[in-house]
Amino acid sequence: MGSKSQGKGDNGRLSGSEPVLIIKPALKNLGLDYLHITLIALVVVLVALSFELSTFKPGLLMENCSYGTLANGTCMTPVHNESQAIAGAGRILAGYATLTQSSLSLLPFYSKMNEATASYLSQQKEWFVAVPYIDPLYNNKTFSLSLLIYDANLSLAKSFVESAVPSSTTNDTVVALGVVKIADKVACTTKPPYPLYAFIDPYAPGAIGGIYAALNQSLQRPGELNVSYKFITTGYETQYYAGYGLNETLGLNENLFCASMQPEKFGAYMHNLSILYTGAPISGSSLYSVAAGSGLNISGFDACMTNSSQVINHQNLLASFYSVSPPPSYVVNCEYDTIPQMLNRTVSYLTAG
Repeated sequence: MGSKSQGKGDNGRLSGSEPVLIIKPALKNLGLDYLHITLIALVVVLVALSFELSTFKPGLLMENCSYGTLANGTCMTPVHNESQAIAGAGRILAGYATLTQSSLSLLPFYSKMNEATASYLSQQKEWFVAVPYIDPLYNNKTFSLSLLIYDANLSLAKSFVESAVPSSTTNDTVVALGVVKIADKVACTTKPPYPLYAFIDPYAPGAIGGIYAALNQSLQRPGELNVSYKFITTGYETQYYAGYGLNETLGLNENLFCASMQPEKFGAYMHNLSILYTGAPISGSSLYSVAAGSGLNISGFDACMTNSSQVINHQNLLASFYSVSPPPSYVVNCEYDTIPQMLNRTVSYLTAG
């Protein structure tokens, strides 16, 4: 069987049934077909990807930094370590022993340095050192002393001392330095002389100084104050009942009260009493000698002593009514509570208002 050749026909066309690929232009003016457009788009994508890879920088490798990282991602390294910071705190703490007029001078001897902890504050470049300490003046309870120490030289930036907190709150309000406004109490008078109640347990620490503080105010502010003394019973007094008996222990309260009823001689009485005073009960005969030797009107003194115990009971009720601070303390014009160190400030606050 012979082969059948294909050739052009009379009109120059291909003969037979072979397929013919016809490519039409996509754009009339540019002469591009769809295949070329696809290839051009691919080239553009590859060029863009190459440019992106050429400018790409690897990210920062995050490290496990104990004290944080710097802006460039590297670890922050303090000048001193934790042990050195605690040792620096120990040197600072030893300096508190020089505060001889403060109970803080006991801190170096009651601090638990073996339990101290230190944390680095990277933003401040300081060490926060917490040191537990025992407070011997508060039933040996443990509190915390916190020190902020500069990392550069381990010197003290700030210190914070934790102390006892009140077990409950009251409606009283601190209104000025040394001045506490007693809740639900109103002024006794709006003009001088203002009443000043001095609440004293003669067996409490600072009792004699508390009496003298009120005496001095009455001398420095004649016509402004009407001072009266309230000799009350607290735990400082009751501790002596077993050893001295109730009558002899209360005798100091009663003698002081009756002597205070003669204000022009009370200063002399206090001077003589302070010679015998030790903080413990004084015999009745010795107290009578003090009264006689101070120039008191003895008949008036004796008359006062006959009902002094009843008066002392009333004074205890008055102290309860005002919920006064531990003695010696004062209530000024029936509405302000204060202590000996702040008595002058409280009276000034009252008179200035």
